[in-house]
Amino acid sequence: MIPTPGDGKADWREKLFADMHRNASAAADYPRLPTNRVVEPGSKIEI
Repeated sequence: MIPTPGDGKADWREKLFADMHRNASAAADYPRLPTNRVVEPGSKIEI
């Protein structure tokens, strides 16, 4: 997640959401999958 200024939302909310997303645990951690056998595709999203 990349916070972008000037799109209508408060800047502090965008930064908070991006920080929460960055600090979240990986999806593979929940079912305890081995990290060397997991592929996580992703992309950058502007919020």
